[in-house]
Formats: sequence, structure tokens, C-alpha cells
Amino acid sequence: MADDTARKSRRKHAGRIFVPAVALLVLAAGSAAWLFGPFGAGTNAEAKGDAGELRSDVGALLALDPFVVNLADEDGSRYLKATIQLEFFGTRVPNEVNARLPQIRDLLLTLFSSKLFADVRATEGKADLREDILNRVNQALRRDLVKAVYFTEFVVQ
Repeated sequence: MADDTARKSRRKHAGRIFVPAVALLVLAAGSAAWLFGPFGAGTNAEAKGDAGELRSDVGALLALDPFVVNLADEDGSRYLKATIQLEFFGTRVPNEVNARLPQIRDLLLTLFSSKLFADVRATEGKADLREDILNRVNQALRRDLVKAVYFTEFVVQ
């Protein structure tokens, strides 16, 4: 009789461990299926392009040398230092960009030096400047090749 009671106690104790362990195992398997299986963040067909490579929405980036200019303030004591990167629609920097780089730099130097300190210190001013850069560069290239402009350094003093 003592043996029966001990067996029942062991079974009851094993059940207390077994049920949570199985539940934990099912939960882990479900999580793995969600992350790596058909429910995860896109299927292989969605994540891969035609050539089997990972697709990216980021275009080619071209870092331009820094620009340092005096701002158009009356006293002439303020300056702007800006480093920008141009993002293109394609995955490579178009060939005509390198041929037009001196023209692009000249247009941007003229644009930067025409700004007042008050124009560029606020967030809205930087956004307007970014839009002006985009328009001028695409105009110099004679078609819309540049998708976005990023400031990687922007100092006004």
C-alpha cells in the first residue's frame, strides 16, 4: 500500500514537470516556425531578387568632398561646412555623374554661399536646402537620377 501511494505521488509529480515541459517545447517550436518558417518576415522569393541576391531599396551612394563656404550674412563672419551623400535610383552611380562633378560642386558651392545663417540653422531650412540640392543636381545631370540627399556633416558657425 505504501508502494502504491509512492507510485501515485511520483506520477503526480512527473505530470507537474511533464506538462509544462511539453508546453514550453511547443511554444519554442512555434516561435521557431514563426521566425524561420513560412510565417516569418517574408519568404525567400520575396526577399530575393531575380538573380537570387537580396533585394535592397537603397540606391548607390556617392559621397562628395566636404563643402566649406562663407554664408551670405552681411558681416561675412559665419560659415557653413557640409558633407553630403547623393543616393541614386539605380544600384550604380551613373557614368555622367563623374563627368559633371565639377559642375555639380560649383552649383552647390554657389547655393550654399547664397544662404543666410537664419536660413540653414533650423530643421525646415535644412530640409529646404536638401530639396534645393536635389533639384540642382538633377538639373545639372539633365534628368532625375538622384533620389535623395543626405547630410553626413553639417556645421554652421
